[in-house]
Amino acid sequence: MVYLIVNWVLSVICLLAVAGLLPGVRVLDFQSALTAAGVVGLLSALLGVMLRHAAGPLSLGVSGFFLAVVDAFLFRVSALVIPGFTMRGFAPAIIGALTLLALNLALLRWPLKDNPLDSESALQS
Repeated sequence: MVYLIVNWVLSVICLLAVAGLLPGVRVLDFQSALTAAGVVGLLSALLGVMLRHAAGPLSLGVSGFFLAVVDAFLFRVSALVIPGFTMRGFAPAIIGALTLLALNLALLRWPLKDNPLDSESALQS
């Protein structure tokens, strides 16, 4: 449970960084960032997995470009749903989704002592 909370807080920080770096992405306040990070994560976990599996052969054929478009679509949909989280157009959605992905990978994939996603710690328990 602690890992999920830490993951969520780091995702909020990454989302605020994306909003600060990209002029087309805007987060009004911290509460909007909390909600947006949760919605982006839920959409990616639920709908994103289904879209990626449905387009499996297509995504292999275009070298992952389709996966970036799926992430950008989910990022854009979350901006349409969350008040206080906006973006201008689809180009900021693509760049923002890729930047958010890179920041999340950099921050959330560091080996932690009790990281449930780390395969080595899962094998030891």
